[in-house]
Amino acid sequence: MEITVKRSQRKSITIKIDENGNVIILCPKNFSNNNVSRILEAKKQWIIKTQQNLLGTKKVYKDYYLYKKIFILGQSLEIKKEEKFLIIGNNQLKIIRNDIKTTLKNWLISKSEYIVKRIESLAKIYQFSYKTITTISAKKKWGSCDNNHNIRLNFKMLCLPKEYIDYICIHELSHTKHLNHSKNFYREIQKILPNYKNLQKGIKGWSFVLELF
Repeated sequence: MEITVKRSQRKSITIKIDENGNVIILCPKNFSNNNVSRILEAKKQWIIKTQQNLLGTKKVYKDYYLYKKIFILGQSLEIKKEEKFLIIGNNQLKIIRNDIKTTLKNWLISKSEYIVKRIESLAKIYQFSYKTITTISAKKKWGSCDNNHNIRLNFKMLCLPKEYIDYICIHELSHTKHLNHSKNFYREIQKILPNYKNLQKGIKGWSFVLELF
């Protein structure tokens, strides 16, 4: 995806998505790069949704489906293959049987303690009680909580921005008090995350991650 900024004598700011999914920002001449970055962040979910509608999810995230890139805590990192190793940021991973997908999956699973520690911390802060917390691999859901308060979290959550990880954790912890999706359940979430509705909508743009591993 390319981002083009076109400055002119105009007074308003407009964001356009061309037929190839590239982002074009039309703005005043004195509109700074910092302000451009803020606008892009504020309109991130709209941009993603528009690109997906225009090109389809697999085209928008082609490099991620091909394992040329990976999201870690919402940050996009390039994956480089060097002989028998993968290079991801500062991490060097040994490739097992040249299967990049399996190598990445196992690496993410090995890092999933971050998710467990985070939900344990949130449970302590907001005084939730649970029986067990485990990580799982699932294609359709980020997490679950059963009648006995056993919480299961998808290891793929590690790809999400931190605010969405927290949203999922609070969502499942709230099920320890309300096992359904009643008004009381959402009130429980809202007490902790007043903006939960925005998070609920925004996380839908990350559902493609569930298909990757």
